[in-house]
Amino acid sequence: MTCTELKRIPLISILDYLRIPCARMNSREAWFRNPFNGGKEKTASTKVDIHRNIWYSHSEGFGGNNIDFLLKFLETDNLSIVLDWADERKNVLSFHQLTILDKAPAMLYENERGYTILSVKLLENKALTDYLTDSRKIDIEIAKAYCQEIYYRTAKGQTFFAICFKNDSGGFELRNSYDKRSLLTKDITSINNGYKEVVLLEGFTDWLSYMTLKKNAGKPYLNANYCILNTTANLEKSFPFLQQHNGITSYLDIDGSGVKSYNTLRSHFEKTHVLKNGMEELQKKNCNIKDVNDYLIFTSSEEQTNNIQSGRKLRDRQDALYDSPVKLQNGQ
Repeated sequence: MTCTELKRIPLISILDYLRIPCARMNSREAWFRNPFNGGKEKTASTKVDIHRNIWYSHSEGFGGNNIDFLLKFLETDNLSIVLDWADERKNVLSFHQLTILDKAPAMLYENERGYTILSVKLLENKALTDYLTDSRKIDIEIAKAYCQEIYYRTAKGQTFFAICFKNDSGGFELRNSYDKRSLLTKDITSINNGYKEVVLLEGFTDWLSYMTLKKNAGKPYLNANYCILNTTANLEKSFPFLQQHNGITSYLDIDGSGVKSYNTLRSHFEKTHVLKNGMEELQKKNCNIKDVNDYLIFTSSEEQTNNIQSGRKLRDRQDALYDSPVKLQNGQ
């Protein structure tokens, strides 16, 4: 398990797995009895910010993210021990995550916008997987590794479901065949695979498309860090993460906001970083594409056309062979 993957696990699911008593919980925070002495205290002193997925223990005078918690809980300063511990329990922790979300969804995620998140599950709904594979041409194994399916209810009592992708603040970006929206806090999503090169994309479908293109070409797709804006309005929020890298390759959409954002990116980073516009290369192959998913769909249809044409040529050759005088003669 990577540090990024571990940070994405809701801390409340880790505490639930460790059987640390939860004293109270609302839509934004949860209070637990001290996890570092087995939860043996009368007044809960450890606060978990549910949206930001961070914690602070008032009794210990210490806090941080999931990694900080496990370093202290396991009484080690060795990050490898923490990652190994989490990796051995990743399936169990995922189960606890889903159990918690199903157990008290309204208490956890009801907010002022008038919708309630009912549950977040593994991505298996056929309507959603078909949308990704058939309409978007995205590799389903890649999608399942990074996305889930979410069920939510509006204030009017209508229930909807969608593909969901988590951002760095614990909010969700949603997509299905007829809708595009976000729930809870809006933020970027940063993926740190331990490299000094970062690929910048506008939305998570473009990111999944980018990795699908790499996989289809037989190339590694986890050999870079990634930053997904989830909206161009988040560009400046991405600057601290982008700043940590030597090179930035941008795949922002070719539209008004995308071009404007790239110009802002260039003015901020071109003197200090190696900055590339990856969309320029893609547009050389098809000037009509507007984003990475457009390019994936274009290459998929082109490949299908080539396969059809190749099949026709093969059938033509076979027909010519069977209709030839040589074949008839040999068959006599």
